[in-house]
Amino acid sequence: MGFGEKDLQKKAIPLVGFSGETANSLGEIVIQTYTGGINKHVRYLVIDRPSTDNVILRRPWLHLMKAIPSTYHQCVKFPTPWGVETIRGDREEARGCYNKALKCTANPPE
Repeated sequence: MGFGEKDLQKKAIPLVGFSGETANSLGEIVIQTYTGGINKHVRYLVIDRPSTDNVILRRPWLHLMKAIPSTYHQCVKFPTPWGVETIRGDREEARGCYNKALKCTANPPE
């Protein structure tokens, strides 16, 4: 994405995965993020781990966007000046990312 370590605000925050593994963040970065016609400055925690996700949206972003997530429908809806915007998940892409992450976990790089 063109960011380097100099762009990170150093902050080691422990994160616990769904299977109980723990990783510390490398830091955090604030990036102007364009979503559905809306520009917002969003704070991201950065980790150096194989993952099935590019980003995990948490409560602060959901509240900032006034968003309603649906895990069942794999989408997030939020209001914009032009109406309700919907971001949909891609099951095939998610499955491919998950399989790649499993391979990375089974054969970690040296």
